[in-house]
Amino acid sequence: MTQKNKNIALIVSLLLVLGIAYQYGFAKTFAISKEVAKLENQKEVYESAPAQLAALANKEKQLNEILKKNNVEGNSLQNNILKVLNTLSGDSGFTIIAFEEPHIHLNEISQKTTTTYNFTLQGDYKSLINVVYALEQKYSFGNVINVHFEKKKNFRTGRRFLQCQILVQRIN
Repeated sequence: MTQKNKNIALIVSLLLVLGIAYQYGFAKTFAISKEVAKLENQKEVYESAPAQLAALANKEKQLNEILKKNNVEGNSLQNNILKVLNTLSGDSGFTIIAFEEPHIHLNEISQKTTTTYNFTLQGDYKSLINVVYALEQKYSFGNVINVHFEKKKNFRTGRRFLQCQILVQRIN
């Protein structure tokens, strides 16, 4: 065997030994190193969970205070409006004539939902104006977009009365 063949055999055997060493030694070490790094990241996430939980609890308290400040309770805005109107009707002396289903419109361009609540009240002018003022200023149900007063007559009794149709709109 010549020196050139010996060198080629040495290089080939060296590459073969390196391939076997990588297969059985180095590859496992690299895999375990990646797994250790992944587990350390998970450990950091789990260790920061109590701090995140405390921050979320504080945020929930703040949001509940804001909702309480704006006189909004529960999930259903329609039920909240009806509850407020019933409370105000007991105090002011007007009656709720109609409370229709809300009209919901989805704007496909901006992906925002517009909900419009329509209800009709009957009573004297001062109490109806007080209700409109309360809905605009004291409660955060949405914007009062239309108030329509109409004077009507009951032909059977000959009495006249005032009705007010109110539209409240909320954009989500």
